[in-house]
Amino acid sequence: MAKPSNDALQEAAETIRRLGNCSSGAALGELLMAFADGGRWLRLVKLQSSLDSENTLLAIRLLEEYLHRNRSHEEWLTLGELAQRVALPEERFTWQTS
Repeated sequence: MAKPSNDALQEAAETIRRLGNCSSGAALGELLMAFADGGRWLRLVKLQSSLDSENTLLAIRLLEEYLHRNRSHEEWLTLGELAQRVALPEERFTWQTS
């Protein structure tokens, strides 16, 4: 799969590391974990209330990547695991809750 020159996944990884466990980091983390795990619920209201305009644009770019299937499941999983470690350490993927 061809990756765009302005890599949204790389930007997301850098952003989630920078934001960490704040409300914006948690909201972005939930989005990334949802992309990695189809069984997770995504709270859109949390995205709407917690992301600033710059991170909202990043979330939109990530959604486009996801909907157009530009990335492999492994790429989303890697990013989701990063989000879990950095921003949402108490959250679990569906396969971790059994």
